Amino acid sequence: MNIPEPATYNMEAHISASSLQNFPDQQPQAALQMALASSGLGWWNWNLVTNKTYFDPQWKHILGYQREEITNAYESFEKLVHPEDLWKVQQVLQEYLQGCTPKFEIEFRMLAKSGEWKWILSGGCVFEWDEFGKPILMTGTHRDITQEKLFQESLQQDKKQEQLLAEAQIKEKSAQLQITQRQLLQNDQMANLGQIVVEMANEIYHPVNFIYDNFHPTSQYAEELIKVIELYQYYYPKPNSEITSYLQEFDFSLIKTDFLQLLWSMQSGSERLQEIVSALRNFSNLDADKMQKSNLHEGLDSVIRILQHRLKEKPDRPGIEVIKEFGELPLIDCYPGELNQVFMNILNNAIDALEERMKQDYSLIPQIFIRTEVVSSHLSLVTSNESHRVDNQLGKKQKVVIHIYDNGKGILPHIKRRIFEPFFTTKAMGKSKGLGLAISQQIIVEKHHGKLRCNSQLGQGTEFVIEMNTTARHYADMRRHANF
Repeated sequence: MNIPEPATYNMEAHISASSLQNFPDQQPQAALQMALASSGLGWWNWNLVTNKTYFDPQWKHILGYQREEITNAYESFEKLVHPEDLWKVQQVLQEYLQGCTPKFEIEFRMLAKSGEWKWILSGGCVFEWDEFGKPILMTGTHRDITQEKLFQESLQQDKKQEQLLAEAQIKEKSAQLQITQRQLLQNDQMANLGQIVVEMANEIYHPVNFIYDNFHPTSQYAEELIKVIELYQYYYPKPNSEITSYLQEFDFSLIKTDFLQLLWSMQSGSERLQEIVSALRNFSNLDADKMQKSNLHEGLDSVIRILQHRLKEKPDRPGIEVIKEFGELPLIDCYPGELNQVFMNILNNAIDALEERMKQDYSLIPQIFIRTEVVSSHLSLVTSNESHRVDNQLGKKQKVVIHIYDNGKGILPHIKRRIFEPFFTTKAMGKSKGLGLAISQQIIVEKHHGKLRCNSQLGQGTEFVIEMNTTARHYADMRRHANF
């Protein structure tokens, strides 16, 4: 395909061989070079027949070379082009020479004398053809656009970083929304479950109380009846034959002893049942989702009673001992239902950790330590292990600190950094959704403006420290900071 001559360009159709090798006269060429240099452009001419090229001093200066350091040959140009860009330059050039594109213009990298790669914007056009319309001479300019490229790359990098930041924020908000949705669903499920549990506990509470309250008089009646029988045996050692025959069918001494033991065992069982029902009623209190003054020790005791089925001895492991060291805590303003949920999550994790370690260490004596104390408001036990006495001065603000420690296997540092992340879990699939500690942190930090921290050492155990103010902030302030 031939490239048509520009309409504004008029020249003879026949070009002599000598004219193919000649370039513009020296004076106009020098003026042109000065004009191009002042505009930062390098000038080049290319004879497509002889492959001879002309690179003006400014063209070479752009790359840091002296005039004599680059020979005027097309091969010199190709040697300086970046290997990854050379094929693209050749392709664009061929498309132009074949008439596929109206002009030749391309950006590519060239090797400077300093060893760095400079970005060049090159543009040119054919200005002479032979009698058959075949391109003979081509001219054009080079311009260093390295700084522009760097600026564009900087803008693109900034834009990419902004995009990544926006995506990260969206991802974080999405995760936060998922947590909130799951928590709302969980709260709704807990509320429905709590309603059922409370109703069931109330249904059980009264019959259990009836049984428990009547054990004492029943035991007294049984003892009195046994005493009457013993008196009959003493004063009438030889009863008639019918009574003698009946007494021979069973061991009265054994029945007498066993009957009282049965009554005492039933009384003990009813007391345990009464404790469980009381714990369920306390844990599932329908008003527990409202801010109110609450006794944290009652909440902890309720959770421990509910978890007795996990704490007690089992065929494949010993029982887990819970050691309580409760300080004198005041009633604190809180959401007791949600705090009970936090206690449940932490204690369940502690039991899981102990069970995991007991599979490897059969000599382990599994223990969970729960310690509560009050410290002055300006002190923080979340970042310090130093103990402080309660300051009972009037008007002095105080904080409640709860330590829950287990002597399980501990947590690896890289895992500990992620334990409060939503959906992060090291447990088997289906056993945990990875939301327990994330929700617990939200409840403590965002709803109660407290602190929740994990201290752990591999092989030594894990401690969770909860720190809260004894009095709540103003309601409007809490609503402003709350996320759910």
